[in-house]
Amino acid sequence: MELAIERVSMLNSLALVQGIVERRNTVPILGHVLLEPGKNRLRLSATDLEVGIRTEVACESGAEASLTLNARKLFEIVREAASADVALKSLEGDWVEIKCGRAKFKMMGLDPRSFPAMPAQTAKAEGAARKAVKAQLKIPAAVLSEMIDKTLFAVSPDEARYNLNGVFIEAPQPGIVRMVATDGHRLAMVDRNIGGFTMTGGAIIPRKGLGELRKLLDQAGDGDVDLSLDGQLAWLKRGATEVSMRLVEGEFPDYRGVIPGESRYHVSVGRNDLLSAIKRVAIFSNERYHGVKFALSSGLLTVSSTTPEMGEASETIDVDFGGSEFGIGFNASYLQQVLAVMPDGSDAVLGVSDEVSPGVITSAADSQFTYVVMPMRL
Repeated sequence: MELAIERVSMLNSLALVQGIVERRNTVPILGHVLLEPGKNRLRLSATDLEVGIRTEVACESGAEASLTLNARKLFEIVREAASADVALKSLEGDWVEIKCGRAKFKMMGLDPRSFPAMPAQTAKAEGAARKAVKAQLKIPAAVLSEMIDKTLFAVSPDEARYNLNGVFIEAPQPGIVRMVATDGHRLAMVDRNIGGFTMTGGAIIPRKGLGELRKLLDQAGDGDVDLSLDGQLAWLKRGATEVSMRLVEGEFPDYRGVIPGESRYHVSVGRNDLLSAIKRVAIFSNERYHGVKFALSSGLLTVSSTTPEMGEASETIDVDFGGSEFGIGFNASYLQQVLAVMPDGSDAVLGVSDEVSPGVITSAADSQFTYVVMPMRL
């Protein structure tokens, strides 16, 4: 194989696919990208067996022989190249020569025949799975990006709780798409009106797959994208790039049961003011628990933290509050993450009842977004 590719196009394609590759894996081929040349194009593929991505880039190619190369090393080579083009040439014994201007590299590849297939249905489970989940969501790229941003941060990183390792998607009623994520300590839920969307049951889209899908959406502009869920697979295609992933198996917990009813107090506070205050006060929060205390009194919200061996901090914000004084503790990181996805300059509405009940944070700028966070004992 011998081909020449525009460096910038190659770099952008590698930036997409190499995100799938695990830094540490026990199967060497999973650290490689599959390069499949065709007529005036090069297809690049990467997978970790659960998530896969495939894209194409224009090139000038000779013989159409496939090869694999270490994804991260190839990305680094192309990123640091000073030339406008990158040339690849197959050598004997799976070696590949890479030329970037006056720079020349030799890399050992692996047999492309050992490269695993992209995530796909198994013949045995396909029939039953297709009956459980099947949906086609046509949605503006910017809307889907926003929904991912408002839920992905709340996904549990604990692999033992596999049914919480993704974002749950469903249609609570025709014409509405809902995404929910929780790690057991907080919950993020967002709805959007999408005409004609229906879905039987729900599906859990894996965190890693959504993260890669989110990168692809950044390139989609203002156009619509199609997110397909069929059986145990989800995939999205945009232009020459396609992301596919296996859905998370298991039942998502009954999230509706943890969303409080009407809160006793609703306190509106500027998102920017609250986020800045939490960041400053959290400097003296416990490094393990990151707890900060909210104290409500007449016309004031006081955010404070204390660590006996380090010091203490507090800051007051003017709010419209006239109820009885009380305090409640929260994880500062959980609050910062939700405020970070709210519009700059908007107001956040904090719903609280007492020091032991969950707090509810909503946005005055987005009535279809709800965040529930469990309190901490401080």
